[in-house]
Amino acid sequence: MNAELTVIGLGPGDPELITLKGLRALQAADIIFAPQNRDGDSSIALRIADLWIDHDRQRIVTLPLPMTRDSGQLRPAWQAAAAVMTAGLRERPRGVYLLLGDPLLYGTFVYLWRELRTLAPDLPVKIIPGVTSFAAAAAAGGLPLALADERLIVLPASYETDAAALQRLLAEFATVVLMKAGSVLPSIVTALEQAGLLDHALYAERVGLEGEFITRDLRALDPQHRPYLSLVIVRRGEML
Repeated sequence: MNAELTVIGLGPGDPELITLKGLRALQAADIIFAPQNRDGDSSIALRIADLWIDHDRQRIVTLPLPMTRDSGQLRPAWQAAAAVMTAGLRERPRGVYLLLGDPLLYGTFVYLWRELRTLAPDLPVKIIPGVTSFAAAAAAGGLPLALADERLIVLPASYETDAAALQRLLAEFATVVLMKAGSVLPSIVTALEQAGLLDHALYAERVGLEGEFITRDLRALDPQHRPYLSLVIVRRGEML
């Protein structure tokens, strides 16, 4: 296949946090691929990048992908998306795939990449990293992530709902980042309270997007029904 694909991490949501390298690749593309929730919501990635897209010249292709852990639904969706992408790249050989955050940190593209390697093993794929949501949240909240010899760990929150396990992590690492925390925030708040660390945490949701909310006052936060795009940063070390 005489084509190439560049995967662009757009950052957490603010269009100005796209890297210059990512912006140049986006503007040079003939075809733009972006994931879209199958529920019909518009693509967040496209909303972030819209300012930089030439709608008259560039073709936009959304790829419906389910928000589920069910591999029975996910694998066919990845395969279908890869087929659409390879077909599109035959007509327009310079393509980009857009996604939030960084492509290689809990990014959707890694699964899609596996299918692309099967369908188009010779397709060159370049990765342009993006600003992570936890880095942007820490910057907005004035919270150091790590100093000197301190250790930091990044975890998917939905798999860390056991209070005892979370307390062990908080004892071993100076900073714990819990990604996509919305659905399990009540359990996280309970664990932090039991560990005496509720005042050492920052909560952030929709970082860089409309409706951004960042707070260090988790005691006043209603943990119920928080959005999927949310995170908690807990820090035992120095708090500024």
